[in-house]
Amino acid sequence: MAGTLIVSLDFELFWGMLDVCPLEAYEDHVLGGRKAIPALLQLFETYGIHATWAAVGFLFAENRQEAASFFPESALRPTYDNPALKPYEEFAKIGENEEQAPCFFAPSLIDLIAKTPGQEIGSHTFSHYYCREKGQTVRQFAADMGAAKAIAEKHGYHVTSVVLPRNQCEPEYTEVLRELGFTAYRDEENDWIHEKIKFRPLLRALRLADVYLPLTGQGGYVPKNENGIWNLTGSRMYKPVFPALGALEGLKLHRIKRQMLHAAKNNLTFHLWWHPHNIGVRTEAHMAQLEEIFRYYAYLRDTYGMESKNMAEAAGEGH
Repeated sequence: MAGTLIVSLDFELFWGMLDVCPLEAYEDHVLGGRKAIPALLQLFETYGIHATWAAVGFLFAENRQEAASFFPESALRPTYDNPALKPYEEFAKIGENEEQAPCFFAPSLIDLIAKTPGQEIGSHTFSHYYCREKGQTVRQFAADMGAAKAIAEKHGYHVTSVVLPRNQCEPEYTEVLRELGFTAYRDEENDWIHEKIKFRPLLRALRLADVYLPLTGQGGYVPKNENGIWNLTGSRMYKPVFPALGALEGLKLHRIKRQMLHAAKNNLTFHLWWHPHNIGVRTEAHMAQLEEIFRYYAYLRDTYGMESKNMAEAAGEGH
């Protein structure tokens, strides 16, 4: 079996940033990310990159009324202890549709993505659901994922791959995904930093250092089938350009390419992921870096037979 490159994107617009900052502080990233998507799709076509776009369920809606028609009943909406995590309350504050609220709706972009060869529409839950936040329940998660499948299917998309926000997953939640017919999910990185470091500031510092230096090894793996659902663990998040560490950008790309080479030579899977809004500013620099990565994939494909697969294709292969 040949080495595999999986690419997945957390397509969430502003829904994933509600608890981080006000819209005004991040709107340029989100709108810039929207503008970058057609060029990114063209780049994927040029280099034969197959990718999974895990979309928040709200994004499928043509308007607020349609989104509301898929809301779980009040008792089954997430009851987070953190008051900043109240996605349903945002609907009283945003515009009516994609034209009025482009940071919250995206049916036209989902349609454009789906029409591009090799691209899969997946799920990023219905409401950008957090599985490890205190206060919510497995039953509420099941209702959320049911709504995610329902709104996608109304628009003609049979979603089978899921990326959980912040890669938060637990065994009982994976069982829900299986029962709902999902066949693949992206688990968080499986390395010593994530497993052993619990002090958040140190965890963040080590994760940042690992972007540039090989602290956690090569990241390649053989996917696991967990009682009927494939665990397609993330290997590396493509970090956006950080101007304060601009001198290290070459190390970042070298790190990714070395990991890809290791996977290609050893018939392993390497799973690269990011958010469209990560490339919404300094877009030209990000696109140049991504093209360098995909040009290197083309070299690995021609030299070692590496294949590009979206998550559905990787799961369907059966490994």
